[in-house]
Amino acid sequence: MSNDAQPRLAIIGAGPVGFEAALLCAARKIPFSWYERGQPGEHLAVWGHLETHGAFSTLVSQAGMEALARAKLTEWLPSPGSQATGKSWVEGYLLPLAETPELSGILKSGVDVVAASRFSSLREDDQRTGGFLLHLRQGTAESVVEVPAVIDCTGVLAQPRPMGRGGISAPGESSCRDKVAYFVEDILGADKDKYAGKSIIVVGGGISAASAVNLLAELAKSHQSTWVTWLVRREDSLPVRRQVHDPMPWRDKIAAMANHLAARGSGNVECHGGCWIDSLRPGNNNQGVVVTASVKGISRSFEADRVVSLCGYQPSKQLTRELRIAFDPVLDLPPTGLLPDPVLSPGPVTSEPGWYTIGSKSYGRASGFLVSTGYRQAALALARELDGKPLKRRAS
Repeated sequence: MSNDAQPRLAIIGAGPVGFEAALLCAARKIPFSWYERGQPGEHLAVWGHLETHGAFSTLVSQAGMEALARAKLTEWLPSPGSQATGKSWVEGYLLPLAETPELSGILKSGVDVVAASRFSSLREDDQRTGGFLLHLRQGTAESVVEVPAVIDCTGVLAQPRPMGRGGISAPGESSCRDKVAYFVEDILGADKDKYAGKSIIVVGGGISAASAVNLLAELAKSHQSTWVTWLVRREDSLPVRRQVHDPMPWRDKIAAMANHLAARGSGNVECHGGCWIDSLRPGNNNQGVVVTASVKGISRSFEADRVVSLCGYQPSKQLTRELRIAFDPVLDLPPTGLLPDPVLSPGPVTSEPGWYTIGSKSYGRASGFLVSTGYRQAALALARELDGKPLKRRAS
C-alpha cells in the first residue's frame, strides 16, 4: 500500500501484535508510521529455540494468514497444529508478512522511540487534546514527529524484574551481571557450554523457570555433573502453580514436568521453597557466584557457576513519563485506551485520549496474556479511534 500521506497514527513495536495493528491499518488504507527499536520479532527471537505453549494456529491471525495467502508467502509457515518455536514464528510468519504488498517498506527498524509527549501541552496541563510528539533516535540521528494517535505494542521482555527481596535488585546483583541470565538461554544448543557440567541456580517459580529447570535436567542426562539448585518464593512442595483446564496444553506439561523433578529431587535438581534472595557476590578468584538467600527464615549460601533469574517481566514507564499514563499500583497495568474489560483492558481508565497500550504490556507484570488477546485489542483500538471519533489534525 502507499503510505506517503500524513500518518494518522503511529505503531511502536514489531512483535506479533504490532504486525496485527499494521495489517489492520493497511486493510483500512489508513496512513501510519511504524517503528521498531530492533528487528521484527526481536523479543521472540530471544527465546527462539523454545517451543511455543500452544498450537501454531493459536499464534496467528486471520488478517495475517489472508495477507500471506494473497502474496503466496505461505511456504515457510509451520503446520497449524504443530508446536512451533519462537524462531519459526518469526521466520515463518512475521518476516514473510513484512514482505507482503500491504506492509512492505513501511516498518522503520532500528528506530528507538525514546519519549512521547503531547505536542502543545505539559503533563500538568489539564487540556489533553492535540497530537502526540514522538522523539526518535536512529543511531546518532535524532528527530521528532507529530502523530494524532499512537498504538504502543512494545511488550515487556526488555525489562526483566530483579531477583532481590521484595522485588528490588539484590545487593551485588548488578556487579554479578555477567554471571546472570534473565531469560531462558539455548541450554541444549548454542549456550550449552555455559551450563554443561556446571552448577546452576535457577530463581523463580513460573513457566519460564520451569522451562529452564526441565532443560537443565535434560542436559544432566548426558553431563551428569550438571547440578541445579532451584530457589522459589512459594513454600508449596510443588513450586509451579498449574492452571486448571489450561488452554495451552504444552504449557501445563512444562509445569507438570518441573513439579515432578522438584518433588522427587530427580534430574540433578534440588528445590528450595520459601526463598528470598538477599545478596550476590563473586566467588573465590572471581569464579562463579555466591547467592545468599533466606530459606524459610534461615540464611543459606549457595555457590554456582551461573544464575538464571526468571522472576517475571514488567512494562517500562520511560516512554510515557511525560504523559498522563497512570499505571495500576499493584500489577503495573497501564490504561489500554479501550473500554474497561477484565480480559481486553484490565488496567485503569485512560487520561490520554488517542494513546493505546496493547499486547503483553497491557498486562503489566501479570501473567496469562495470550497473543490472541492482543489481536483483539488491536482491532478494538482502531475501531475506537477511527470509527468512534475521527482524528482531527492540528491547525497549521
